[in-house]
Amino acid sequence: MKTRLEKHKVCDQCFAISIISNDCVCSYGKYKTIELEFDVCDCCGNLISDGNPANTKFNEDQIKNHNEKTN
Repeated sequence: MKTRLEKHKVCDQCFAISIISNDCVCSYGKYKTIELEFDVCDCCGNLISDGNPANTKFNEDQIKNHNEKTN
């Protein structure tokens, strides 16, 4: 399967593209975002890995920077 990376702004708490967790702050509509890369199927355009962020250097750096700012 051929895939591509796409960047999306996601909730900075659960990293979900859409509201997934009713317990997360994103379900209340007021949340900060972080930009992360996701694997997307070239053929159908669906997210791969159940919508979890891709394992990339970009994402590692983004999450590290986010954690440093919030701690």
